[in-house]
Amino acid sequence: MPQTTVLLVDDHLLVRQGCRRILEQRKDVTVVGEASSGEEGLKKIEELKPHVVFMDLNLPGISGIDVTRRLKIERPMTKVIVLSVHTDEAYVYRALEAGAAAYIVKQGGAQELEDALNAVTSGHVYLSPLVSQSVVATYVKYGSRVAPSAEAPLTAKELEVTRLLTQGLSSKEVAQRLGSSPQTVDVHRKNIMKKLAIHSVPELVKWAIRNKLISVDE
Repeated sequence: MPQTTVLLVDDHLLVRQGCRRILEQRKDVTVVGEASSGEEGLKKIEELKPHVVFMDLNLPGISGIDVTRRLKIERPMTKVIVLSVHTDEAYVYRALEAGAAAYIVKQGGAQELEDALNAVTSGHVYLSPLVSQSVVATYVKYGSRVAPSAEAPLTAKELEVTRLLTQGLSSKEVAQRLGSSPQTVDVHRKNIMKKLAIHSVPELVKWAIRNKLISVDE
């Protein structure tokens, strides 16, 4: 039976031990090592060359996002499964954009670890059921073009409102497209402007182009 080698990178020993116990129950999985920081994780990955890395995001030193981004360039054959406490859209988008093949949350059960592992070793992307469906829908539709920045994370709905506003649509027209009310769109618009520290639609257009939400040809 082909063996899948796994490295666990998390700064909490209890989390690593729990994951190890779950994964080592499978005859087709070998946990080859553990690391408690980003730097240690990179060294262990270079040394052990695991097929799959379970990666926490909030690591001391180099973050899990940065480690994932480096692996995407240096070891694209190594699959990263992000293991996080965060269900916020901004974290999910950043992980996927960095190159993660799966995103699961620590609030999930043991089966979720196995489901994610089965998915990535079969060449698929896996997202935890606890992650908002709007995250899934928006990412599938737009991919990394809508990944919000850490400094100004927008929700999936705010990203969609931004995209429509920057096409020159009025609040009433945006509301018709989204099956909402103009008042709700205005609330979204106000929140978007506040989050991005932007005060006009032309500025919003520049932000959308810079962040690849729209292109100059749209």
